[in-house]
Parts: sequence; structure tokens; C-alpha cells
Amino acid sequence: MINDGYLKFPLSVFVLGMSYFFWKYVQRKRNMVEKLPTPDSASWIWGHELQVFKSEASEMYIKWAASLGLVHKVKAALFQPDIIVVGDNFAAHHILQNTDTYGRAPLFLQLVAGLAGKSIAGAEGEDHRYQRRLLAPAFTSGAIEAMTDNIFSCVDKMSRNLRSSLVGTGGETNGAIVDMVPVMSACTLDIIGRVGFGHEFESTEAKAIISAWHQDVVRSQTFAGFVAPILMTIFPFITKLPLPAFQGHVVRSIVHEVAGKVLSDGSKNTNVLDGNNIMSILLRNGKQTTDEKSASRLSTTQLLDNITIILISGHESSAVTIDFILLQLAQNPVIQRRLRQEVQTLPSLNYNNIITLEYLNAIVKEGLRMYPIGPPTERVALQDDIIPLNQAILARSGEMISSFAVRAGQVLRIPWAVLNSSKQVWGNNASEFIPERWIEPGGLPTFDKLPHGPWGDVSSFSDGPRSCIGFRLAVLELKIIIAVLIRSFEFECTGAKIVQRLSPSLQPVADGKVAVMPLKISLVSEL
Repeated sequence: MINDGYLKFPLSVFVLGMSYFFWKYVQRKRNMVEKLPTPDSASWIWGHELQVFKSEASEMYIKWAASLGLVHKVKAALFQPDIIVVGDNFAAHHILQNTDTYGRAPLFLQLVAGLAGKSIAGAEGEDHRYQRRLLAPAFTSGAIEAMTDNIFSCVDKMSRNLRSSLVGTGGETNGAIVDMVPVMSACTLDIIGRVGFGHEFESTEAKAIISAWHQDVVRSQTFAGFVAPILMTIFPFITKLPLPAFQGHVVRSIVHEVAGKVLSDGSKNTNVLDGNNIMSILLRNGKQTTDEKSASRLSTTQLLDNITIILISGHESSAVTIDFILLQLAQNPVIQRRLRQEVQTLPSLNYNNIITLEYLNAIVKEGLRMYPIGPPTERVALQDDIIPLNQAILARSGEMISSFAVRAGQVLRIPWAVLNSSKQVWGNNASEFIPERWIEPGGLPTFDKLPHGPWGDVSSFSDGPRSCIGFRLAVLELKIIIAVLIRSFEFECTGAKIVQRLSPSLQPVADGKVAVMPLKISLVSEL
């Protein structure tokens, strides 16, 4: 008996000891987040959020990534838990791919819901997967190629209007200053209306949409625009208050009215049901078409919300990207001339030859890299997890961390601009517009360090199951619009100081004026 007890005692101690060390290991892992570095100078009430809001778009995230590492913590506003900022491409890929482990965080959902409603962009879980499967045929390579003629038609109309404007004001020789924001918005709105819904926007409709979006952009730059989403997340009931800051986006109500007309016009056309564009797919799968009781069909609200969000995001994202690419071409005349020479080698512009232009492709990639239009996305851990890193970071304790554990409920913020332009990944020229990096050998980081996404080794279209479904259309739009413009027009800077602000998407601010991009435009003399 004594011997048996003697044998059992050390075994039990061993098991107890191993359990203790395992528990300590788990606790160490669970507390790994506490070891992440944090920027100094946090406000006791606004954390680091007001500092981000007051700075140029993503400016603080890029600075913090350079000084603290690609993964660090920031203090949230109004005493909310700390947020982990993820600028490591491998870690971001892990988070965005695993949608069952990481859902969209409450604040981000609050921002999205104001525009997206019950659309594919606002849906979660199986509802999102269903709507994405439904709409996917409208965005295949073949479907996008079939849109080419309509895209060219809209862009040619915009080009003719620009030329007429120059001639009418005597600017054909010396040039004229043009605000490119409304010009590009009108063009891309024409495109998405025609290729997506077979709808020709009336002048009053287009002006109403563009004006409403401008109101939202300006309001987002106010202090109320900064505070409102935070308060709405913490106190959901506040949305019932009759205050403008809590009443949602102006543009949503305007576009919802237009969407109703688009839906009504489409429903009256029996031929629309046979098509494969967005409108055809929505109508074939709406509850009002055949089976009212089918739970798998889209409600009228979902149909209207999908039309609304596709019209808003489908035109705004492309327009802003083009605005900033044109700014870079104006600031870099050598790049502009090289692109014009490439485009002018073609006898005509069409789908087959425009997609073969190497330098144009590089310029589009570089523009998307430098100007991701979306605000940083946020995810919340739905369960405990360990996130791997591509590049180890220095913890506050002095140790190097190659992965870190998060607990369920932890919010993680992913700034696209850091993924696309951190010097740790892209080198010392990360902030410079250099299309050649996509062409010349050794111009890019190694593949394992590049961002993930559906196109171009940039994060601008997001990643994973929620990546941008319309990325092919966006890329083709960018290429056609830039090629048509650069073939006929020369762009120069005006001397205006232009900075970037997130409001709510990326916007140019010229001499303090929000959503303004003045460029001097003249006709190309070689033509």
C-alpha cells in the first residue's frame, strides 16, 4: 500500500503540475494582446480616435505602423475596449478569410447599415452568402466584357462634353480649370445605371444623387459626423432622436426613390427577365415575381437596397479612384506622356486591345494601391483564436511575437492603406506613385508579403468571402476612362493644395473644400 501510494503521489503531482503550466501557457497566450505596443498621447475620452479623424486619411495608421510595428493597439473612444490595428498582410488575410471566426464589428456595421440596408453589403451570414451567389453571374469575366460597348458609350459622352466645355470657354489652346469630381461622378453613375440596370439617368436624377452624396461627405467631416456613429453603436436607441446626425445618409433616401423607379421600369419590361445583368437577376429572384411565399426570394426592401447600394458604391468608388489617378498624372508629366504614347499606339480603343496595355495596367494597380477608397474595416472575434503574422513584431515586454492570441469579443481594425503602402513591405518609396514597380523586375515585395485580394496584389477590393463582387467592372471602368481621357486631354496641376480625407469614403479636399479636385485640362495637340 505504501509503495502504491508512493507511486500515485508523484503521478498526481505531475498531472497537477502539467495542468498548472498548461493553464499558465493559455493565460499567457490569452494575455498576449496586453503586450502589443500602443501609441502615446491618447485622449482620456476620445482615445486615439479623434486624432485619426483630424488627420489626413490613414495618416496616423501609417505612422503608427512605422514606429510600433504592423500590429498594435489603439484606445477606443468613450471608454470602449482597446482595438487591435492589423497592418500585417498575412494576419489580415487570416481574419478576412475566416468569416465564421471573425464577424463585422458593431461600429463598422453601423456605418454600413446606414447605406446598405438589407442588401448584399449589409447582409450577414447565410443571407450574405445567398445574395452573393445570386448576383455572381452578373460579374463574371464574360458578363463584364459584354458591358464594354455601354462603358465606352458613357465615357465617350463624357469626353465630348469636356471637349465642348473647353471649346466653348476658349480653353482649347490654353486650357481651363475643371473640378473633376462631378465630371467623374456623372460618368460612372451613367455607367452603372446602364450596364447594371438598363437605366438612363435623367439629368435631374443624376444631379440629385451627386448633390445628396456631397451633403453626406461634407457632414461626415464635422465633429457631429465623427461622434454620431460611435454614439449610435453604444446607444442604439439614439437613432430614434430627431437629430440630423442620427438620421442616416441623405443620399440613401434620394437613391431609394430612384431605385423604386428603376425597379418599376424594369418590372414592366418582360424582356428584362431574360437578361443576365444585375436588374434581370434581381427581378427573377424577387418575391413579387412568381412565388410570394418563398423564403429564399428577395423581398422588395432587399431589391431596393441592392439597387441603392450598387448605384452608390458602384459609381463613387471608381470616380474617386480616377480623380486621384488623374491628380498623379498631372503631378508626374513624364508618367502621363509615357501612358499617352502607349494609348496612342492603338488604332482604336476596344476591349481586346485595352486590356493588353501594360503601362495602363500598372497605373491602375498603382492608383488602387495608393488610394484605397474604403474606410478601415473592423472585425470582431466570435471565438478565441491565434492570428499568425508574416513579420514578427516587438512586444512591450521586449520579446518578438510571430503570432498573437485574441479572445472572443476583441475588435480588430484593418486599414487598407497600411496593407498597401507600409514601408516595411513596400520599401522606402512606398508613398510614391511609381507604376514601374509593377513592371520592372524586383519592383514588388516578395509574394508572401503582398496583400491578398481578388485582383492586382492590392487590398483595395478587400479579401475573402466579402471581397468586392464588382472588382472586374471597376478595373475595366478605370482602364477605359483613363485611356479615353489621356488620349485626348492633357492634365496639369492648378497649385491647389489637395489632401485626402475619409468622409465616409476617401475624398479629395482642395484648399479646405471637401470633395473637390481642380485640374487644368487642355486638348492634346498631337491628335
